[in-house]
Amino acid sequence: MPSGPATAGPIGVETTVVTSGLEAPWGLAFLPNGDALVSERDSGRILRVDSSGNTEEVQRLPEGDSREGGLLAIALSPNYEKDRLIYAYYTTTMDHRVVRFRLGDEPEAMLTGIPVAGFHDGGRIAFGPGGLLYIGMGDAGKTSNAQDLNSLGGKILRITPDGNVPPDNPFRDNPIYSYGHRNVQGLAWEAREQLYAASSVRTSTTRSAGSGLAATTAGLRLRAWVATIDNDR
Repeated sequence: MPSGPATAGPIGVETTVVTSGLEAPWGLAFLPNGDALVSERDSGRILRVDSSGNTEEVQRLPEGDSREGGLLAIALSPNYEKDRLIYAYYTTTMDHRVVRFRLGDEPEAMLTGIPVAGFHDGGRIAFGPGGLLYIGMGDAGKTSNAQDLNSLGGKILRITPDGNVPPDNPFRDNPIYSYGHRNVQGLAWEAREQLYAASSVRTSTTRSAGSGLAATTAGLRLRAWVATIDNDR
């Protein structure tokens, strides 16, 4: 467990504009040939961007009515070169849901009933160790959701690519993998398969990135890399 907040000196970053004119780009996934699929949160469009920055709309998902919701994360199936499946997390008028589809086909629901609100809509998905799909959720503006095991809000969920609950999830027949989160918007793993989750955290005094926290939730060790952000919520 870290003895204190992580510290680091300035890091030089070089940026290159690959393409422009996008509307609220949110999710990003790379095809085997290097082209990128980019989701636009507000329009519901999925765009294909090639190495020259040319864009082409390849799919459009239904638009929801949540301010921070919409078409959020996208991810490719671990077996994309064989099954051509794309997974997406988006907002409907009733809920957030995770779907999968092949380009040009109607989406098939994998997980529904995720609470929706005007903010704290989470919306990051990523395939992790063992080819399982992890889903980062916000608390939908209701802090009690995060500790409520009957709610999918404020959680990290884990399902199989077919939408089933893995047998070794912490709770039997339940997609919840970790709970007690505010608004999970980033998921990543290190070489030892340690999961890191990024979440927005309210504070009235500081703006920083680099508070390394070790958390034990639902019997699972989770190291959360927290970006502390000043906001009004």
